[in-house]
Amino acid sequence: MLMQANDSFTAMYEEDRNINFTAIFANKLANYTVSDSNIDIVGDNQRADLLRKIVKKLKKKLKKIIARELGTGGVLVVPYVNNNKLYFNIISQNRLSINKMIGDDIVDCTILAEHVVRNRNHYYRWADYTLENGNLYIRHRATLEDDPVEISIIPEWQNIEDMSITNVDRMPFMYIKSPTDNRKEMDKYGAPITYGCEEQIEKIINDLKQIEREYELKDVFVGADITMFKGENALPTNGLYKKINSGEDNFWEVFDPAFRDTSLYNKLTNDFALLEKQVGTSKGILTDAQTSNATATEIKKMLKETFDIVDDVQDGLDDFLYACNVLANYYNLTPQGEYELSTDWSYSLLEDSQQEFSQLMQGESRGVIKKAELRQFLKPGETLEEAQNVIDEIKSESPRTEDLVGE
Repeated sequence: MLMQANDSFTAMYEEDRNINFTAIFANKLANYTVSDSNIDIVGDNQRADLLRKIVKKLKKKLKKIIARELGTGGVLVVPYVNNNKLYFNIISQNRLSINKMIGDDIVDCTILAEHVVRNRNHYYRWADYTLENGNLYIRHRATLEDDPVEISIIPEWQNIEDMSITNVDRMPFMYIKSPTDNRKEMDKYGAPITYGCEEQIEKIINDLKQIEREYELKDVFVGADITMFKGENALPTNGLYKKINSGEDNFWEVFDPAFRDTSLYNKLTNDFALLEKQVGTSKGILTDAQTSNATATEIKKMLKETFDIVDDVQDGLDDFLYACNVLANYYNLTPQGEYELSTDWSYSLLEDSQQEFSQLMQGESRGVIKKAELRQFLKPGETLEEAQNVIDEIKSESPRTEDLVGE
């Protein structure tokens, strides 16, 4: 039943033929989460360089990852190695089967890793993950529909080998779940951001249909007797004029009903606001945030509910880097080395950017933050190392008098 529910969550999020409110909420909140945020790896060794490169790739996909997490209930980011290079796959939770947990930790699970179609036959590759006494076992198998087959039946799968890795304390992937309560005692899987809001969403869809129907009914026409569509000077039958058998040759009647825009759009706006409350966000997702005359404190209070959700989805990066580090050791991609995850999540939803920059300037002048951190605020796409390199380059090209005289 849980797997069927996860399939339906994914199908609803991926629906692209009609307006999709789950996707609207998920993408808007994902933008809030990632925009102007910095993620970096601190360390001066080959392992840190390797992880820095994979994190840079992850940052480019982070909006998609978080949007899918919120839209489907959960998402996995699974790193893997191919030709001595580190990559990752983004997998929705409907392809994850959790077989056993200890507390909140997954110790046994199965992932649908790949699905291919050959000669109209559907082949599936499954990866079974088991964690026992600090040892991780990854076993691969294949099925044709539900029947087991040799994994070598697909040429691309022939070189895939089972793995056994020692000294492991968690699964080698990042699994982040939507913070939405699934309203069940067991919460192995996450629920979409709009879970439980189906009835309200249906009301909004009906509102939109009613507005569209009102536009159609509002189409103005002129009614004229059928005799006026005959003869040399007959009226055109182009939709503006409609034939009416009135019994009077000179009959004219204009149909021009008033459009009930105020009442219809008021209802739509109220239903938008109620959906935002059900989801748990502040105004500004579907409705317009009324901030024109509000103080900075009032704006923070209005947006706090939205930011609380944003704050909940900024976990999981430690698990991702841990998994990458485990694989780097297993495949001996680089020598082992120390590294540190550095994150600076943007608070632009709550803070004024000018005020934040002023605070950073004061911090730099008093020596409590680095110039590289200040530059990274202006150039969030740069890592701390890249920012420092640019600062050094600027300093060498335009040295200050103090630097020239050695003061």
